[in-house]
Amino acid sequence: MAQVLPRPVSAEKQVPSYFRSRHIPRRFRGLLLGLFFLAVFAFLIHSHYFLSDPVDPVDPVYFLHGLPKPEPGPNPPRFFEWYEREKRLPQHNPDLPYPQGRDGSYIRFANQGNSVGWGNIMQEVILNAHLAYLSKRTYVFENYTWDMTPGDFSNFQGKPIPARVPLTSLLSGPTAGDPFPSSADTPPAVIPEFFYTVCPTPTIIHRDEVNGLLPGASASSLFHAWIDKLEHIEDRCVEIQRGTWQVFDLWLFGDSSRLLDLWPSLSTSPIMTHFSWSPLIIAALVANADVIHPALSSATSSSFMPHSNPAPLAGLLALHVRRGDYIDHCVHLTTWSAVYMGFNGFPGLPDKFPPPPPYGPDNVPPEEVVRYNRHCFPDINQIVTRVREVRVSLLPTTSLTRVYVMTNGKPDWLRELKDALQEDARREGLDEWDHIGTSRDLRLTREQRHNSQALDMAVAQRAEVFIGNGFSTMTSNSVMLRAAHEYPWNKTRFW
Repeated sequence: MAQVLPRPVSAEKQVPSYFRSRHIPRRFRGLLLGLFFLAVFAFLIHSHYFLSDPVDPVDPVYFLHGLPKPEPGPNPPRFFEWYEREKRLPQHNPDLPYPQGRDGSYIRFANQGNSVGWGNIMQEVILNAHLAYLSKRTYVFENYTWDMTPGDFSNFQGKPIPARVPLTSLLSGPTAGDPFPSSADTPPAVIPEFFYTVCPTPTIIHRDEVNGLLPGASASSLFHAWIDKLEHIEDRCVEIQRGTWQVFDLWLFGDSSRLLDLWPSLSTSPIMTHFSWSPLIIAALVANADVIHPALSSATSSSFMPHSNPAPLAGLLALHVRRGDYIDHCVHLTTWSAVYMGFNGFPGLPDKFPPPPPYGPDNVPPEEVVRYNRHCFPDINQIVTRVREVRVSLLPTTSLTRVYVMTNGKPDWLRELKDALQEDARREGLDEWDHIGTSRDLRLTREQRHNSQALDMAVAQRAEVFIGNGFSTMTSNSVMLRAAHEYPWNKTRFW
């Protein structure tokens, strides 16, 4: 039986009806039809409709940095290619001569924190890597882990997120497997899979073998004790016991009186002097230079290494404005009589926060809640007032012209904040801001979106002036990096 084909539709009937209007001369119909399809094509390109994942605008700079193509699909990214790149690092060869390979000395912190924000993990990673460097053992770097379960995905506030993120998608430098400077004579860091290849039965140490003997000790005292402990272990393979509390914990990072005596050592360590952000983060900064600062259009990894002495981004004011869960967190800080996070307590910083006496959760005076909120969860009027105070205090030597807001605030609230900043500048006789951008304005791939806290820290690191949240680890890391650059203390402020 012959196949019955559908009747062809006439060419005229394939044209939208509004192009077949009898009021349009035939000679113009082809031209208008061509313009119509050209406009549709331009719209699709502009909206990135042709990409495998239309929510991911991929700037060509992403590929110029040699990065893996973003993963398509509705799920969060799994960073598979990033893990493969880590495996291919040249130090992952057991046949390399000493001090690498199967004869090298290693330390793995299997108890690295998890299920907390990147700011908390980053400060721990930096100190773990510094301890490995000082103890002359190769550092084993871990993923940034939110969820220890075997699955690829976890959940945060009802939304799926990657359960684990490879460190090399966040950082670069010696902490994340890049070579140390030649003067350090230290092998590059390795991943856990290689560690167990050359160290199948490492010596396991419980953190309390050291920390338990020094309750409340300063960071420097802890370092000296750990270095002494590790020097007396003959096994070239050491692992800090999984499931134990961290070697450098939140109580240490929350107390500048204990933390800051380590700064002379840390600030001169290759872990800090050659610290930088991953190519993924650098690519995001370059692609969003119009939102943040034009100078970032030529950013490279060395643009963020303290040893290369990069100049601050002239005229840029970065603001860390935390919303969301901080509405409750800032109240809890009041009941704990919390002080500014460790690196936010550098003596040279002009803004201090004297804590109240410990009232207890049921006895906090209302005026203390108001005081904490002003510094921890400021409203729009308080933000605008503080920005004006800092801006005016730096005139005439420093002219601030752009604002970048590091935030998890909602878009409507941020539009109100932008309008209020411009209106206040006009009302007070100051120059209007040339541009106000926010974290919500960025064009990011899915991988970059899940690492966007690192991008915001990079902006705060290089901004000419930074106003941060003294109770935040994200601000504390940014302040640490600004101190490594030796930027003027009076250009790092708090709410």
